[in-house]
Amino acid sequence: MLKKIVVLSLLSLPLWSAERASFGLNINSDDLELEGRSSLANQTHSLEYRNFYIDGNFIKGKDDNLYGAGFYVENSPQGYSNLTFGVGLRAVVSSNDKLDDTFIAVPIQVDAKARMYLGNLPKSALGFKFAYAPSPLAFSDADSYFEYRIEVDMQVIPNIDVYFGYRNIDTDYKSKDVTFNASGYAGFKFLF
Repeated sequence: MLKKIVVLSLLSLPLWSAERASFGLNINSDDLELEGRSSLANQTHSLEYRNFYIDGNFIKGKDDNLYGAGFYVENSPQGYSNLTFGVGLRAVVSSNDKLDDTFIAVPIQVDAKARMYLGNLPKSALGFKFAYAPSPLAFSDADSYFEYRIEVDMQVIPNIDVYFGYRNIDTDYKSKDVTFNASGYAGFKFLF
């Protein structure tokens, strides 16, 4: 199954291979995450949608997998081009082998990113992301969903960022509260 997902992700690179797009991979001792994002301006060939994004991710965990896809708007406040804020919706699907339940939620996502220029160091950024789905936005065997991430990235060479972060993902089922993931990770992104 994992081989199929990796092959499909690599075959979908043309979808992500345009300006204002990225494709990344991060790992820790227990999990693997593949992620990608693209501006809708790349797909529609219209600059009107340059701040609208689609993204997707897949996390291979110990007991279960998580699939996510989202749509959000991202922009900088006037006069503060180093700050970026975003808001949108995601769809999250997961299944837990121990519970034999299916988890489906549509969390609201809010994120912020601050780009930093620290003298002779490469371009860096500090980012935060929160996603929450209360019971009305949770379906099937799901009760609620909560995720937060803190991430620092650095552009080591043009078009490639390395990043380090911490994520906490709670997939609360109707039958049991499950912490899907609570750990640090490291990875890299190709920027197009």
